[in-house]
Amino acid sequence: MIDFPESSGDEYKKVTIYIGGFHVTREASVVKTVLGSCISVCMYEKALKFGGMNHFMLPEVRDVSFEDYNSTRYGIFAMEVLVNEIIKLGGKKSNIIAKVFGGGHVISSMKASVFNVADKNIEFAKKFLKSESIPIISEDIGGLSPRKVFFYTSENRILMKKLESTSKEFSLEQELRYSKTLSGKLEEKSDLTLF
Repeated sequence: MIDFPESSGDEYKKVTIYIGGFHVTREASVVKTVLGSCISVCMYEKALKFGGMNHFMLPEVRDVSFEDYNSTRYGIFAMEVLVNEIIKLGGKKSNIIAKVFGGGHVISSMKASVFNVADKNIEFAKKFLKSESIPIISEDIGGLSPRKVFFYTSENRILMKKLESTSKEFSLEQELRYSKTLSGKLEEKSDLTLF
């Protein structure tokens, strides 16, 4: 279980997201997640002072015939949804700034694998934000540790803690199992190459 910080009193709506999750709001909220090799991008509309966070596991699905092609478990859709939700709530893309977290090498067997999820997720997030002209104002990516991240959406404030891989808040087995499931589906359904 992930506890919210004591500073997240009743004035903040509390939201938890998991793999494939995202949350964008103009309410004062704190969005929390735990990351291993996954990435979370926190976007903030600096003029209207609101934002949101996503949590994705793999960078991109290039074959749109893939049955799960619009899932926000994949970075390409998670990022597009985050930007579009900010715009739907009145924001302007030119006012969006970003913070990027995750991409830890928490699964040692994946370090040498062809998928190398952590590095590909980091590369994808940076490439996407650059292509959309959304500046990254801070990041904590890579390394060997899982991370617990709290994003205060109305303040663009982050609280982050690096966790032990054996922490009750992070399940290495669950991430490995889920990653293999997604990777297996990609291999079965198409001959796409993840970058």
